Formats: sequence, C-alpha cells, structure tokens
Amino acid sequence: MFKRKRAMTTEAASIKKRTGHINERVFAELIEGNVISGRGKTDVIDQEGNRYSVKGAEWWQIFMYTKSRFLENTEFIEMGNVADLLIDCLNAFPETRTEYVADRIVAKERLQPAMRGLKNELNKPGMFAAFLSKGIFNGNEVDYLAVIQKDLSSKDIDIGKKHFHVFSASDVVSVLSTKFVVANSTAFGHGQMSDLKVIFKYRDKNAGELEIRTDTSHYRKARWRLNSGETLRLLLTSFGNSVEVANQISVYGSAIHDLH
Repeated sequence: MFKRKRAMTTEAASIKKRTGHINERVFAELIEGNVISGRGKTDVIDQEGNRYSVKGAEWWQIFMYTKSRFLENTEFIEMGNVADLLIDCLNAFPETRTEYVADRIVAKERLQPAMRGLKNELNKPGMFAAFLSKGIFNGNEVDYLAVIQKDLSSKDIDIGKKHFHVFSASDVVSVLSTKFVVANSTAFGHGQMSDLKVIFKYRDKNAGELEIRTDTSHYRKARWRLNSGETLRLLLTSFGNSVEVANQISVYGSAIHDLH
C-alpha cells in the first residue's frame, strides 16, 4: 500500500533535479520507496515490497538484446518459436557491419521471411500476452507499471507538476495483448521494403515496433520499443475510473484494490 506523502520541498526537488534517473527518484520519493539500481526491470520498490517499472519520455525501450539472450534465456526458449525466429532475424545479417553495408539488400531480403514468421507466431493464441509479460515485466519480476506523460518526464519540468499513472502488470498485459494489432511493416516510399519489422498498432496508428538495429553502436541487436503517448492513451481509455492514492499519483484497474 502506498504511504501517503505531502509534496516534496523545494530543497528536496532541487536535489533530485541534479541526479540521474529523475523520474524513478521522484516516484520513489512520492511513495517513500527506494530506487533499485542495476539492469533489471524493477526501478522502484515500496515499503510493502511491491515492485514498479517507471516509464516516461517519448519511447519506452522494452529490450535491446543480442542473439545470446534468445539462445540462453529459458523463458524465451519456451515461448513457442519466438526465440528461434528472433535468432533467424538476427542471423539474416552478416557478422560485421562492414559486410552488411556492402550489400544491404541481401540482408533485408533474408530478414523478411523471419519477420513474417515472428509476426505470425506472436498472433498465435496466448503468445503475444506471454511476450508482453516477459518483455515489459520479465515475467513475475515487476508488479506495477508507473507511467509519467512524455511532456512531463523531462528533468526541466518542475517536480511538483509531475504526475504518475499506475497500472498492475496483469492489467497492462491484458489490455495491450487484446487491443494491439500485431502486423509487419509496410513500405511507402521508393526503394523501401516491407516486412522488415514487427509493428504494434492501435486504431491504425503505430504504437510500437520490433526491429533489428544496424547502426554502428547497436549492430545486430533486436530492439523492441513502444510509443509512450499511444500506449498510455490506450491504457487510460481502457479503465473508467481512477483513484488518487498519493500526491501526484493516480491508480487504475486492479491496482486500485491492491494499493489504495
């Protein structure tokens, strides 16, 4: 249960503004919790042991993985053919970026059937929900998603104006898995190619994408990201009521009963 806490003092706010991961620290301060450092999915933990992933900015990076993650992680391996298809997507590209740059078309043509297969696999019953749970929350690692609107997530925004929306992990998976449409990308311009990504659409708008990065610093990595504005809009419109359980925090769905 949240600790009800008054708004932060100007002095405390000033200190927080000078630190990294400002939104995680602001949220932790509001609920009298602690920021969890490291590379896991948990950003903040409250005094009851509830674990939160805190998201903001324009895009939420769900993961950026190399092939080894899909070769070694048991949960991915046991998720139908998802791991094998992601490995096929990565293997479509040569070992070095220099080789890829020498002939981009060959790699993209190899990628297309793997991306089509991945889209088809995620559309099998229950598969997308499992993929969302693993990707966003690492299965049972995280209990709640705390989202701050992208226009309030900047470190330059006064801390007293920041507001977080909290959803249970199970509600997030249920909403996104039933309302997102999983499709392949479509080429619109001259020289572009279709089926190079898996995209996640809501009301005909792209709300996310899964692609293979080919830039120098992230070559041959699978990146999955969701658009903050579209995803939060979907979550907010999926619940009729909210309860403000602490200053600057609104709670929705099943989280109301758990945290209020």
